[in-house]
Amino acid sequence: MAAVEEPSAKRQKVEEEPEKAVEDVSNGKEEEVEKKKPSGIPLICGSLNWDLMGREKSRVNAKPRKVEPAWTPQIISALSEVRVTDIIAGPCAAHSFFITDNGQLFGLGRNESGQLGLGNTIRQDGAIEIPFFVDKKVIGAAVGRGHSIILTEEDGAYGMGDNDMGQLGIGTNVGKGATVTTPKPVQLQQKVKHAACGFDFTLFVTSKGFLYSAGSSESGQLGINDNGEYIEGRKLFYTAHAVPTRVHSFFTKDPRTKEVTRVPNVLIRYVSAGQHHCLAISETDELYTWGFNGHGRLGHRTTENELIPMRVLHFRPGDKNSCVKVAKCSYGGCFAVNNLGNLYCWGQNQIARLECPYPIPVEDLYGWNVNDIGPGKNHHVIAADFSSIAMGKATTGELGMGHTVKSSSRPDKMHGVDGLKMIQCGAGAAHTLLLAADDDDESKEILKKLDVNDD
Repeated sequence: MAAVEEPSAKRQKVEEEPEKAVEDVSNGKEEEVEKKKPSGIPLICGSLNWDLMGREKSRVNAKPRKVEPAWTPQIISALSEVRVTDIIAGPCAAHSFFITDNGQLFGLGRNESGQLGLGNTIRQDGAIEIPFFVDKKVIGAAVGRGHSIILTEEDGAYGMGDNDMGQLGIGTNVGKGATVTTPKPVQLQQKVKHAACGFDFTLFVTSKGFLYSAGSSESGQLGINDNGEYIEGRKLFYTAHAVPTRVHSFFTKDPRTKEVTRVPNVLIRYVSAGQHHCLAISETDELYTWGFNGHGRLGHRTTENELIPMRVLHFRPGDKNSCVKVAKCSYGGCFAVNNLGNLYCWGQNQIARLECPYPIPVEDLYGWNVNDIGPGKNHHVIAADFSSIAMGKATTGELGMGHTVKSSSRPDKMHGVDGLKMIQCGAGAAHTLLLAADDDDESKEILKKLDVNDD
């Protein structure tokens, strides 16, 4: 029987109208070819002891490792000869991936469930190219607690790692202790353009903008209006959804009357996942959230779980002051950036006085143009203008502010990287990733002064 964080939180089930198929407003057209992605130099800071991240002691059979944390951002030497376009980290994950401009996939970190896709369960202290994908072009990836999803141009999506709740979406090898160490294809016939992994579930967005989900729906995080509860032998269990299920329905709720209305023809362009909650941005820039709602992490001014995607009314498409540009889940909350570059947060985010069941601005960052956000579990990182900013709790250098800084309840600059434009940023379990642009002489000079991580 799976444990649920804060099980006292209520679950809310919406009575849906008779199911109607969502109109394919994409007219069968595949997504247009994207512009060439900018590439840069990946940096890392925080704990480098992957087995101990989030734990008091290593697993019994883990190979011990004593290594000093990276207290400030360091260059990853194994990736110094390639051009990286994407860094992949997640608030539940102690492993990460890197994608290069020609579609190579590199990974590092914890691998005890085979989540790196190497065909084994050996930890990788340094970045290594994943052999299975050498002859494929990787276009995206997502990481959960112990599982990963890799997206390829030619063959669709692959899953590897933990599959106890069917979170890989491969349709087989499900149950307690089930793992997949060699990547297997996800059972989706459509091309997947984006994915997000939570604690034990996965979200998939197809090239036509359709949303699918797989894994545990214990708190409604699959968005299918069912939490999968059933009783067997006087014990409570939850259904494992091993094949991706289409999320057909999206809703909005009147804040005064509480009347729920179905929103037709919703197509999704982006998804993000926290521990047991999710968010999605539609192609018309509407923001939806669902799943576990402890501390109001869904932004609906309540703490009741949502079993279906419900629109966050604070952000209004078409309004330059409140249209969402970027939004991501942290472990226990959410962050969003509007078109003006202002940062908002809600839920439980380890920031002083900023736990709220609806979006509120992070006032300390007023005036900054926020480009990207990397929400984690206990810490968060932000790329703003030509500075990298971190906040939250940290004991192993993940804030990138040196060995004397253990926490920062307010946003503060990371050390050694001021003046660098960050293309992307990400926060995993006790570690932080940054992708620094190096397209001018000033940036190259700053990068030369950084330490190099030789793992």
